[in-house]
Amino acid sequence: MIEWFGDNLWAPWLALALGLLVLEAITLDLLFLMLAVGAGAATTVALAGGEPWLQVLVGCATALLMLGAVRPIALKHLKKGPANQLTNIDRMTGMEAHALEAITGDAGLAEVDGDTWTARTTGGLRIEPGMDAVVESVEGAIVYLRSSREINWDEPGPDISGPNTPRPEGA
Repeated sequence: MIEWFGDNLWAPWLALALGLLVLEAITLDLLFLMLAVGAGAATTVALAGGEPWLQVLVGCATALLMLGAVRPIALKHLKKGPANQLTNIDRMTGMEAHALEAITGDAGLAEVDGDTWTARTTGGLRIEPGMDAVVESVEGAIVYLRSSREINWDEPGPDISGPNTPRPEGA
């Protein structure tokens, strides 16, 4: 068995490359892909009859080159877009939510944009089933809601003064 590995060093390199590709499919970070390319280069050297030390050298050099030169450029192209571009989670802030069950600071379910989310309230409030609320933030799989019937005294509202409305002095 050991003699077979000595004569067929391409097989472990290929197995390593395939294992790294599986890890890349799980993580989607381009890290294991670059390492898999290095293992693929070592496989090529082994198939060409290169010495084991040369296989290791070519594999490591290729992986380091891919990590240092190719990965940063590839990540930059994958993450194109403005820095302030909102993700799907970021855009949920301010959306309307509908309470499916009583929501407190410890438990609850709400529907946001057609999807059911684990929900919590902010500020110690309780939102009853059927009431509407507003998404204040999202952390993981939990939406934090505030009642949509709250009055925010800090936000300026519409001017409801008319011609007969008393005005403060100097206005």
